[in-house]
Amino acid sequence: MILKKLEGSPSKMVSVGMLLVTVGLMFLICGITWPRLSFMAHLWPDQNDFLRGFCFGFAIVMEATGLALSVMAAAKSRKAL
Repeated sequence: MILKKLEGSPSKMVSVGMLLVTVGLMFLICGITWPRLSFMAHLWPDQNDFLRGFCFGFAIVMEATGLALSVMAAAKSRKAL
């Protein structure tokens, strides 16, 4: 639904794409620094592994979606020229 609203303007697609990439990078930082976070010491090892893997997976999905939106916006703006 949100993507259909963005189809009309490539500049909005680029903004949303960069937002998704930024969120993905924040989750990537959380996944990388996860073993050094002291407040996560009370979790079981399996929970730590799951949450760290979730952070990495969510980061990959957000960055790939942001990249796809940006590429679609570039293609649409190129067609408009």
